Amino acid sequence: MYSREMIFEMVYRTRLNKALAGWTAALVFVSQSVAQMPELRRADPDHVPVFSISHINGDAWRATVDNHGTVFLVTSQGIILADPIGPGMAEWLKKEFDRRFGVPVRYVVYSHYHWDHASGGDVFADTADFVGHANMLTHLAMPPESTTLADVVGQYAPFAALDANGNGLVEEGEVPEDIQRFYGSSQTQFPGFDANGDGVLNGAELVRGPVSFVRPPNITYTDEIEIRLGGKRVKLTWVGDMNHSKDSSLIEFPDDNVLLVVDYISFGRLPNREMDYENGLFEEWMTAIRETEAVARGYGFVAPGHGPVGTWEDIRDWREYLERLRDQVAAGISAGRTLQQMQQSITMDEYSDWQGFDWVDENVLGMYHFLTD
Repeated sequence: MYSREMIFEMVYRTRLNKALAGWTAALVFVSQSVAQMPELRRADPDHVPVFSISHINGDAWRATVDNHGTVFLVTSQGIILADPIGPGMAEWLKKEFDRRFGVPVRYVVYSHYHWDHASGGDVFADTADFVGHANMLTHLAMPPESTTLADVVGQYAPFAALDANGNGLVEEGEVPEDIQRFYGSSQTQFPGFDANGDGVLNGAELVRGPVSFVRPPNITYTDEIEIRLGGKRVKLTWVGDMNHSKDSSLIEFPDDNVLLVVDYISFGRLPNREMDYENGLFEEWMTAIRETEAVARGYGFVAPGHGPVGTWEDIRDWREYLERLRDQVAAGISAGRTLQQMQQSITMDEYSDWQGFDWVDENVLGMYHFLTD
């Protein structure tokens, strides 16, 4: 016979093993009975997005909606646009391009496949080719039909938990009105998940993610590719397998002294999804950051996917934040402190002016898993 304490221990171990297999932020503390799980991402349905276009240098321009940004290059033969960001943003951009520049988009180049950067490209499909790393196609592929809601782990697990009637599907009526929307759009994430358009979400659609508005690239590369248009160049270089995604591209506009880095590096902002530890490729991520920093030293302008245009020094600051966080968490582990104790004692106060400073405890959680899993 098992004692109550033994049963509790077995239940705890089962939950912990499941967490280590993929939950992005689910932990069970035995002594404190504290659970940290992903939260359902929400947004104000009445939010009015703020669109803008500003000049960076030469023929390179920056377009933003709220805190999401991209870069485009205007030439006499057309426009090369990096991430379209979302359906609403892409529709706005197309009108602005026609009004301001009078030339069509000839290429859309992707930094990576994530919904909040790569969605919306269909509006340019009549004139443009789409370029991305070959791993994009793997990320955009649909999982097996046998995938169930129970297989959904990580950031989309809260979506699977919306199945209130227990029928193994998430119906639109089960989704809160204030669910997160595509940036620059009134569309919620629901149609982004709903790949077959049947009005319900199954396990495979949720595991794949809200990427139904991401147009797959028709031109792919493995190591690097250079695009030429109107006497200008745009170069995409794969940054390698790393934690944020395995299809990320560093995008260079060498003739205009501009570099674009998206998500695996941000400026003046704490890591958010970048600290997800499902891939567990922290050292590879740091290698990508250091290599990007080296490239950025040769550029006068570095535009991030989030935050203002900066320089290579902003990449250095991002690297140093992660290094300091790593060192403090490693010291806590060596001293035998619990995760909860480290979340209380590691405050990173010197970064209190950065956006997302209230994510420090989540960053400690992510770093703890990087160092222990």
